[in-house]
Amino acid sequence: MMTATPQDNSLWRSTVPLYIHLGFELDALEDGCSLVRLRFQPHLGNSRGEVHGGTVAAIIDAAMSQAVRSLVDRDMGVATMTMNLNYLAPARGEIRCAGRVIKRGRSIMFTEAEVTGEDGEVACRASASYRILPKTVYGKS
Repeated sequence: MMTATPQDNSLWRSTVPLYIHLGFELDALEDGCSLVRLRFQPHLGNSRGEVHGGTVAAIIDAAMSQAVRSLVDRDMGVATMTMNLNYLAPARGEIRCAGRVIKRGRSIMFTEAEVTGEDGEVACRASASYRILPKTVYGKS
């Protein structure tokens, strides 16, 4: 399995400064599915030493948007329209987020994701919709 950080960009379909800042690693990206991993660091935690809910939300958005990007041309833009999170348990240690496209349209895609902690427990499930932006709207020529 090949792992990619946003800096080396070998698998990532977009370079987002937040992904670099948080330390996301992309373990898989293919056919509307992705797997993003984050090694826990104390500055990403909450007051109890667990992964902060905002950090969990960020990795979910990264995994689902990359799953969408795997199905569109590289010069297209992707924008999050809606995102619903259901926190089920504390996320502890290294976390992994599997994202996938569940309905593909020309201008909108629907996704879902699941985050598991180092203990294998499902910490969060999510769903979202993403707008596909043509390169002229996205600002690329």
